[in-house]
Amino acid sequence: MDWPALLEKLFRRAHPALVAATGAGILVGLYMTPRWLKQAVENERSFQKNLSRVLEQTAAAREHMASLETLKTMDLEQLKAGLSGHALTEKSLFESGISLQEERRLLEKQLEIMTTTLLINPALQRVFLMRAEQPLQSTLISYIPLRSFGGAPGNLPATVRIVSKERFAHPERGKSEEVNGTLQWVPPQVGTSVRSNALGEFVIFTNSALILHGPPVNAEDHERFPHICVGLDQEGARKLYRASFIGTRITLSHVSIEKAEPR
Repeated sequence: MDWPALLEKLFRRAHPALVAATGAGILVGLYMTPRWLKQAVENERSFQKNLSRVLEQTAAAREHMASLETLKTMDLEQLKAGLSGHALTEKSLFESGISLQEERRLLEKQLEIMTTTLLINPALQRVFLMRAEQPLQSTLISYIPLRSFGGAPGNLPATVRIVSKERFAHPERGKSEEVNGTLQWVPPQVGTSVRSNALGEFVIFTNSALILHGPPVNAEDHERFPHICVGLDQEGARKLYRASFIGTRITLSHVSIEKAEPR
């Protein structure tokens, strides 16, 4: 590169118009630069102020969200505790309800047992199942008057109670009695007769010679077995067997007993 020639061009006298235009441009630049800088500074200050306001709002919103998060966590914990307590309460109420229902069923069953009685009325030729004073059902009896078989005593108290119930009862029975303050028990001497021959099905024993049962299978075994019989059919014996209880009272209304003649 020709440096001398370049320097010569730089120091060569320029045209006055160009110099004037250049000077005017420099003056205008010098005049406008502070305005531009001031506007830029104002814009920057406004931007920073807006940014500070936004940052403050953001910080406030962040604190608010943090507070809401804390409240939400506390509410969730309280909800969990409340649900747990509610579940325990519901379980307790459910168990209490079951217990009360069971007690109610037991009380109702006890009331049913206490208020259930049988009424033998030969005049109407029926055995009535009574609940308190209300007859629920009746069963026809065959023997009018009642019949005594096998040398059983010919009398009965006005009221007896059920002491045993057996679906099939063997005709050979044990015997218990009190002798001089001592209970004597004679076990049953089981013979060769089939269990249901003498008394059939659905046998109800009382604390007397009275026995309620279905039709016997063998008439001879039935007549030899010592008892007082009312003569029930199969369906009537089944109904009384299912509806009565151990301890149920049997009331006999104007009952007379006829001794069966041995064959």
